Amino acid sequence: MKIIKSLWKKITLKIDETGELIVKSPVFASKKTIQEFIEKNKDWISEKKQEAIEKIKEFREWEKFYFFWQEYELVFDDKSEDIYYDWLKLYLHKRHKIVVKDKLVDFYKKEAKKYIVPRLKEIAEKNNLKYNIVKITSAKTRWWSCTNKKNLNFTYRLVMAPTRSIDYVLIHELAHLKYMDHSAKFWDYVQELSSSMYPWSYKINEQWLKQNGSKIMY
Repeated sequence: MKIIKSLWKKITLKIDETGELIVKSPVFASKKTIQEFIEKNKDWISEKKQEAIEKIKEFREWEKFYFFWQEYELVFDDKSEDIYYDWLKLYLHKRHKIVVKDKLVDFYKKEAKKYIVPRLKEIAEKNNLKYNIVKITSAKTRWWSCTNKKNLNFTYRLVMAPTRSIDYVLIHELAHLKYMDHSAKFWDYVQELSSSMYPWSYKINEQWLKQNGSKIMY
């Protein structure tokens, strides 16, 4: 427990990113007054400490992560106000340790939008295909979806995969703009679109997603 005394008007409590209790107190408050306030709020303190412990556990699960299928290491410092990456490391201010999962999700969504939206437009225009709205979602069970209004949805988790596999997902959904089923004509069209970009069958990327999807769809 850390007690900080200053010109505060009242006693306040906070659980920091390590789970330590921080007490801010007026300079004139006695030890007895502070202790009584802590005792009065012991249930709140216990609850918040447990939350901190759980979030630290979540952080440990995210110590290494994938970005375009390169494995990055998460590094905390006291300089980087915004999350950024460089040389297979991602930097984040240490004050964000307790909410690291939220910060990483925000990072992935931003990077997914940065890659998917222009890439989708490029492939669509090249093949004279038109869609309506593109959304980056948090879906855990589906890489993509296409509505009958030609709205396309892609999970942000895609940005963890190799670019060639992301491109396959984009091609797959764009093919649904022409064929809304999974008929033989649909798969022939997927292959046609794929072969204009890569010298191999789309099935290679389809298989990759099946084999590695569980590593990033969590």
